[in-house]
Amino acid sequence: MRGTIQNYFEKTKQYPNYFTNEDFSNICDDIKKEIDKGVFLIKRKDETDLSVFEEKYGYTLPTEINDYINLFWHPCIRGYCNTKESIVLFPVLKKDGDSSDDIVFYKNSLISMAKDWEKMGDIKKFIPIGWLGYSGGYVLYEVSSHNIFVENMDVDGEVEDKPIANSLKELINNMQV
Repeated sequence: MRGTIQNYFEKTKQYPNYFTNEDFSNICDDIKKEIDKGVFLIKRKDETDLSVFEEKYGYTLPTEINDYINLFWHPCIRGYCNTKESIVLFPVLKKDGDSSDDIVFYKNSLISMAKDWEKMGDIKKFIPIGWLGYSGGYVLYEVSSHNIFVENMDVDGEVEDKPIANSLKELINNMQV
């Protein structure tokens, strides 16, 4: 996963204004200093405790999602991959004054999206990892197969029949920025 995320951010360097629409004003100082220098992928020195997910939902997060969160600080990963809409994967950035463990509770992050998905879908089967840029439908990681699906916009809590990628790594690798 490390190389996959690094490759994605290498692709974004060809577009110097790729993250200009992002608001980084409330990001903690050490991360913000790097972002101000144009570095959008910052190696983590600590890890987020993801046991809160296991305690709440009864199973451990898949390694791909754990790595996505714990390898680097980074803004959202976004682009197109086998969909008509842009895909946005949640950011991993710490706000000023927060701990590294707080990031999973932010709006549009792991726990907040899981709580919303749980109200309409099967959280034991699918973990929300992002959303579709236009419709706001969920991008979902299937726990059993590791395939990535998008929410069926016609039926709440259901997913489309075919996956858009066979893994989170494949999704990010194939993302067109």
